[in-house]
Amino acid sequence: CGPCSELHYDFGEEYGCGKDMCGPNCDCGRFLEIWNLVFMQYNQDAKGQRTPLPRPNIDTGMGLERTAAVMQGVVSTYDTDCFRPQIDCVSGLTGKKYGADKAADRAFRVVLEHGRAVVFLIADGVVPGNEGRGYVLRRVLRRAALFGRKLGLEEAFLSKVAGVVIGQMGPVYPELEENRDFVLRVIESEERSFHETLNTGLGLLDGLLSYHKVHQSAIPEVVNFIRQHRPSTGNAGAVLDQHGFVGAGHETNEAAGAEIAAETISQLVDDALSALEESGPDPNPKAEKLLKRLERWGKVISGQEAFRLYDTYGFPPELTREIASERGFEVDLDGFEAEMEAQRARARASGKFHGEPENLKALRGLGIESTEFVGYEKLSHRSAVVGLLVGGRVVSTARKGEEAEVVLRETPFYGEMGGQVGDSGLIRGPRGELLVSEAVKPLPGLIVHRGRITEGQLASDDEVEAIVDEARRRDIACNHTATHLLQAALRRVLGSQVAQRGSVVAPERLRFDYSHLTAPSPQELARVQRIVNESVRGDLPVTAEELPYNEAVGRGAIAIFGEKYGDTVRMLEVQGVGAELCGGTHLERTGEIGLFLISGESSIGTGLRRIEALTGRGAEDLMERRLGAVEAISRELRGTPDEVEEKVAALARELEQERKRAQALERELSKSVVESLLGQAEAVGGVNVLSARVSASGMEVLKEMGDRLKERLESAVVVLGAVYQGRPNFLAMVTPDLVGRGIHAGEIVKRVAQATGGSGGGRAEMAQAGGKDQAKLDEALRLVRDMVRPS
Repeated sequence: CGPCSELHYDFGEEYGCGKDMCGPNCDCGRFLEIWNLVFMQYNQDAKGQRTPLPRPNIDTGMGLERTAAVMQGVVSTYDTDCFRPQIDCVSGLTGKKYGADKAADRAFRVVLEHGRAVVFLIADGVVPGNEGRGYVLRRVLRRAALFGRKLGLEEAFLSKVAGVVIGQMGPVYPELEENRDFVLRVIESEERSFHETLNTGLGLLDGLLSYHKVHQSAIPEVVNFIRQHRPSTGNAGAVLDQHGFVGAGHETNEAAGAEIAAETISQLVDDALSALEESGPDPNPKAEKLLKRLERWGKVISGQEAFRLYDTYGFPPELTREIASERGFEVDLDGFEAEMEAQRARARASGKFHGEPENLKALRGLGIESTEFVGYEKLSHRSAVVGLLVGGRVVSTARKGEEAEVVLRETPFYGEMGGQVGDSGLIRGPRGELLVSEAVKPLPGLIVHRGRITEGQLASDDEVEAIVDEARRRDIACNHTATHLLQAALRRVLGSQVAQRGSVVAPERLRFDYSHLTAPSPQELARVQRIVNESVRGDLPVTAEELPYNEAVGRGAIAIFGEKYGDTVRMLEVQGVGAELCGGTHLERTGEIGLFLISGESSIGTGLRRIEALTGRGAEDLMERRLGAVEAISRELRGTPDEVEEKVAALARELEQERKRAQALERELSKSVVESLLGQAEAVGGVNVLSARVSASGMEVLKEMGDRLKERLESAVVVLGAVYQGRPNFLAMVTPDLVGRGIHAGEIVKRVAQATGGSGGGRAEMAQAGGKDQAKLDEALRLVRDMVRPS
């Protein structure tokens, strides 16, 4: 700590509040702090005593954009040339002028700041996601889109703002221009997806808030009524009906939002009544707490409601809060977090593993800070046992047949880390052997060898020989070195924005996760594979060196985004390909890989892709299997391997023609089926009901039958059931006149499907569902009459 000097610029009296006390600390806007100097002079301890620093220094921070405002003669950074191009862009899109309206100006500023932020985040390798920095990006982008809508921008627009940012900042930050296409595609895709969520969510939230507002005034009466009558009040439905609360529906987003609010308050009243019933005439803190929540319901969107909007419809809680606050409502975010934690707890409870492994405490108790790894240079090494565990407990001796965990003073075994699996092999002592199934790093720096004592016994302090399975290590190294070649090839083919997002390197395969918005084409994948194999055939030298982090990055080494590195790092370089920071084990030359084959490519999330591949012996096996399959197919088709593609295409065309003929025949048959079904319709409470089992190959045929029956019957409830693909399937249709009387196809088909162990739903006019137990199809269809019959 020490003295501080602040530099403020005075724009003049005309910009001030006119008060005598107006000065640099006034909020009126006359004074702008542009610079700050902190003289770091003392160390202050917990008791507040100060001692001079051995090397005092000055920390200086200047606001670049604020200084630009002063130099350009404007009072706001938004009026400088830092933001003016973006303002002009948004003004052109909206037809609104910045500076004319306070509410619009705020929306302008959010769009400008957030629009600039998303460009830099994406260019730095962040992609939208549901966790960590990806979720921060998604929130920032969504908020910009929301405030754009407040300016009248109903369609996606942020890519246009981003284009201006890139054009303006690109000369100073070349990575923006290099990644222009990727940045714009990510923004367009995410904004388009969000607009769909937003359109649904705004309707839901509008219905929910309207329901709250309409029933606000009745809340005090409900609470007083419950307090006065206590358990004798009745059920929640009766109480709410008595005070003018109405149910909602599901036909529109607004109605569904109102239904969420109606269900929430009904549950709240029910819980309060149950708590009062449990306590009888005695005071009940739980009931009182629930009633307090009920009192706040009129003005507060509950955590349960915000959670339903998020969990069921994907509407983010921060937007719920933003929109609700503009309408005069609060959002119980603590309650929302409690609901989220409850969901996480349910997920953990349904998972396989619970809590921390028991052996970690025992391993910490050994007091061993780290294991020296010597496996870069050798695959066998003389060492000593410094820790021994059996059944999660520290022991002095492990005997034949026991599963043991062994810690050595030094080891050539690579402990699983950074996506690379651990080594396996053998630890041989003077009186026994441990067959090592895996080497792991359960604690930072500590390598543990897990396996079974196959001969004799091992004891603490034994001098042993640690021997790595050489063939397996070589297979792992083939795949690991290949991942580096793969990343370099992907960056050449798809663009420099491609960045590693995870990997698995095992002896039999490799998996590489990377950032990219769209699926690479078959031609692009083929080119990637060809580039990697060119590097393999080039037999390029692979070298590793330890050096300071800044020096490695300065020499062009690629670091994994978000990974934490120490001051000293290991840089792996493939001559002529590139360098990366990597602590794994590798080959000495790329030619040892032999062959590289991509076996699969898929999406694992927005902007994230995955490639699976094989090298060496694994690639050879795959090639043999695939060539064998082609040979077998060619024999079956009575042709040569070169003719397989043409013959399969001809066969596919023939099958498609047969399928179309079968469909045409089925449609003709369905007409006669419809005629026979018309006579089965019966009147139930003044409603025509037709519920029947039919034969159909798919839902399209069921829909066609349903449409014809509905047209012929004019006013009816039609429910059809058919077994195809080994499972019962249902279609329900209700004519518009009966929908108006409250009959809902979605509710009917849902209950019908439940009788067969399935589920489903849909709109009031038409809905479909699937079941599990086909033996119960007829029994399920018989339920329809009771659902339509008036109660």
